[in-house]
Amino acid sequence: MGASGKRPFSIWSVGRPINLGTTGDKPLSHNGDNSHNVQGHAAAGPALTQLRDDPVLGRGDDAGDATRRKAAWRQVVLSRARRARHELLCAWAASPPRRDLDRWGEEAAELILKAKDSALHAVSFWSWLEGCYQEQAWLSLHEAEAQIIEVLPLEELRARADGLLGKAKHALGGDDPRIWYVKSLLREDATASELRPRLAHLARATYDALDDQYAQSRGYRNRLIRLTVTALAGIVLCLVAGTMSTLDFGLTDHVGGWRTVMLILLFGSIGALVTAIPPLAKANGARNPFSLPLFQLLLKLTMGPLFAVVGLLILQDKLSGRFHTPPNLRGLLIWATLFGAMQQSVTRFIDQRVTRILG
Repeated sequence: MGASGKRPFSIWSVGRPINLGTTGDKPLSHNGDNSHNVQGHAAAGPALTQLRDDPVLGRGDDAGDATRRKAAWRQVVLSRARRARHELLCAWAASPPRRDLDRWGEEAAELILKAKDSALHAVSFWSWLEGCYQEQAWLSLHEAEAQIIEVLPLEELRARADGLLGKAKHALGGDDPRIWYVKSLLREDATASELRPRLAHLARATYDALDDQYAQSRGYRNRLIRLTVTALAGIVLCLVAGTMSTLDFGLTDHVGGWRTVMLILLFGSIGALVTAIPPLAKANGARNPFSLPLFQLLLKLTMGPLFAVVGLLILQDKLSGRFHTPPNLRGLLIWATLFGAMQQSVTRFIDQRVTRILG
């Protein structure tokens, strides 16, 4: 039900003739032209009109932009932008006539369009690393949703409050005073003018907390990338040492050199892969646009070879009296696999941090 008690309006009532299903009511617009007021109803602004006619969000993806770029985060942003568009246009249709606000819904419409443009924008490696367009898309959508709350009729406000309170409890904690204040307004049947600003304020606080978690996730992904690059540099140095024939590991039945080092590094990665499976299988299934489990796995696969080389050097130098370097290549590779699996003793701290972030 709209604010006037009539049946809900269609989103296509903006700039199009509609039938409200009640006698005596007239359409909000005439012959598809929303540039004139009907019954004193203000004309839609340029941003709202552009949002209504947008080919990606509203009338089919004729250009193929939304489907050509298939990154998951882009599709989620576009889906949320379509939902926000629907809510904004429904609020426009259900708003009372004789509106004197020239910028009604314009800022929210501009933000939704900005989020769409960010989701369709091609990115460079640096912008991907910094998350420029992801940040812009989500921040724009979150502010647009808060501004849509500010124009919803009372019935829609109460319906929106239920979902927002659940999200706020998860992001801010159940004891947050802003949550309790909104709950008290709902119990007291507060008016729209009392409920609307409090609900919008709670929405912004909730989205701020979620955006901070989003930035934390991106920052940790970049940290994993830096650690992986550092481990790769160590692997390259091991290969260089093997090429210089300084790493032979005391083999008697096989010529040392870079081929031996390559085999040791390979089997170290195999050992790392075996121990990486359990923590990755337990990873939280929540949506994460930065693919933290993937970079978590890459770090493990690069740490395993380093553990294998260092472990075999310890054996060769007889630092441990109970174990010695095997005289044949097969035994050496078995030890390399075991040492590669030991990377889990270090990367388990990373597993715990990723689990907290995804949770």
